[in-house]
Amino acid sequence: MTLQSTKTEIFEDGALSEAAVRKISAAKKEPAWLLQQRLAAFEAFEELPMPQLSYGLHVNSPVNIALNELRPVENIINHKSCSEGNAIVEDLSVAAIKYEDVLRPLITSNDFRNKLEALHSAFWNSGIFVYAPKMKSRGTAEHVNLHLQQRQTEIVAIVVVAEQNANIVVTESLTTTAAVEGNAYRIECINVKAAANATVKFATLQKLGSNANSTILRKALAEKDAAIDWVDISTGEGSMKQETITALNGEGANSTITGAFFGEGSQQLDILAKEVHNARNTKSNIRIKGALQGKAKAIVQSFTKIMKTAANSEGRQKANVLLLSDTARASPIPKLEIDNYDVKASHEAAVGQLDAEKLFYLMSRGLTSREAATLAVEGFFEPLLRELPVAELADEMRETVHNKLKADEEGLAR
Repeated sequence: MTLQSTKTEIFEDGALSEAAVRKISAAKKEPAWLLQQRLAAFEAFEELPMPQLSYGLHVNSPVNIALNELRPVENIINHKSCSEGNAIVEDLSVAAIKYEDVLRPLITSNDFRNKLEALHSAFWNSGIFVYAPKMKSRGTAEHVNLHLQQRQTEIVAIVVVAEQNANIVVTESLTTTAAVEGNAYRIECINVKAAANATVKFATLQKLGSNANSTILRKALAEKDAAIDWVDISTGEGSMKQETITALNGEGANSTITGAFFGEGSQQLDILAKEVHNARNTKSNIRIKGALQGKAKAIVQSFTKIMKTAANSEGRQKANVLLLSDTARASPIPKLEIDNYDVKASHEAAVGQLDAEKLFYLMSRGLTSREAATLAVEGFFEPLLRELPVAELADEMRETVHNKLKADEEGLAR
């Protein structure tokens, strides 16, 4: 099942005002309760500060959100509804009427950490609801493909709800349209809820252009024996700040966060992966691999938090970044916070360059220095790619790595 989108009427007023909030809500024909949520978020937006985006460690803010350039009213998107098998996809504003009991508890919150989160709640102009109803037993996974094209201002809200025993795979593809000129901005929030014994896999392929500045927040709640797997493949050229946070609230719940990225040029990437264990017998695993060439810079933060209530839980994390130039920089930051002694937890983080001995060995077998370096980088990613739950994304990453290395043959060979 594939969801496409269409653009609605263009308004002249693109300012971040209460009038703009009301225009967006009216254009999407939203119920009164959702408009009130937007207005409450707008009040918070006016009062809250911008998030702290300066990290030191040779990486400044990877996101440059110029509020005066945002045009959410001019980029309103209404998505067509579709369904296949057990999965239902609706425009989020339409779903707010049809599935109010399901959605209202998930999107009526004013617990905003900063101005950008409140801005998102007030001005989102593109919303998608993916719903997998309750099943008698877990069956074959339903697949939903979301093809989203970046416009000048994309403020996107995606909500995925999998009821008891549901099994769903959501693949999100982000690309930039050729029509976008100047700076483009993406502020996206994805909320996933997996009920008892449900399985949700959410995979993102990000291929935004160099003019795109994006900040993406992905959050999930896993109930008893539920499983939530996040996959993120970032091969775009723009700067990005991304947070992925899963709360394991039910006994026996488990989650994985798997990411792969390739940065080049002057890109700056800020990636946070966080697993919070709130219940007994829960498991999590964070695995991130990335490569940087040119003057690209990245911060990769892995955070596993095991609460006092989460006895017999297990959390693992591993982050590796490969530097392919003398001017690339990376800072992997692992963190464990454990409040219960009856747990298993581990972390690993490493930054390094291509192994000279391995390159020498490959060259002794007849490969040129460039061929040896290319093979070594591809081999660096391969163990992670083989384990991705969405095979198409692994193939996309392999192709991207190969093409970007080929484009930088001179630098890689040094």
